[in-house]
Formats: sequence, structure tokens, C-alpha cells
Amino acid sequence: MPPRRPSTSTPTQTPKNPFTLAVTFANSLLTPKIESNPDPLQSIRDSTSLYGFYMQATIGDYRPPFPSASNSSNKDVGIYERTAWLKWMSHKGMSKTEAQKLYVEMVGRLMVGYGVEDGVREDIGV
Repeated sequence: MPPRRPSTSTPTQTPKNPFTLAVTFANSLLTPKIESNPDPLQSIRDSTSLYGFYMQATIGDYRPPFPSASNSSNKDVGIYERTAWLKWMSHKGMSKTEAQKLYVEMVGRLMVGYGVEDGVREDIGV
């Protein structure tokens, strides 16, 4: 058998997607900071804003019913679920690309506000 020729092609690197990185950083670094915020209203505003952009960026204009105890098996639907739903609905008509861009920008702003290291923000391009 003849020896194999070395490949002349170079492996291509997949560019890092800023939205995917922002989601990863938000889940691992930012969410614990938001949840430990001593101001519960600010915590709800920050996390539901992220949720609204995330849902619009990943699902788009799909409209589930308003979360309430009357249309849910969960009778403890609270202000968080309703606020998160309203944040998502406020982005109706926004493209997924625009929602991804705004999500990344918001993660960058929140990282500054919550004191998450700058190197992470550079990774997502903000």
C-alpha cells in the first residue's frame, strides 16, 4: 500500500458566535450575581430583560398564552413569570438577529454593572 499523503487542507476554526458566548457567560457568571442582588426589583428587571431578548432571539414571534393561575397547572405563577412574558412580548416583530445583538449588548452592560471581569466582555465583543 502506498503511504498516505499528508492533507493539504488546513482545518478551519469555527468563529465564536458572540450570542452563544453571551448566553454561556450570562448563565455561568452573570445569573448568580443578578440573583444575589440585594434589590429584588432590579434583579427581576435584569433577568426578565435578558429572558425577553433571549426568547425573541431563539424563538421569535411565537406567542404562548399569558401566564396566569387560571391557564396553568402551576397555581403559583408569580410576578417573575408574568414580567418575563411581557418582556418577550414587547419585542414582537424584532428580528432574531437584532434580538441577539441586543442580548449581547445587554450582557455586556450587566457585566459592567455587576463587576464581572473585562476579559469576558472582550470575548463577546462588547
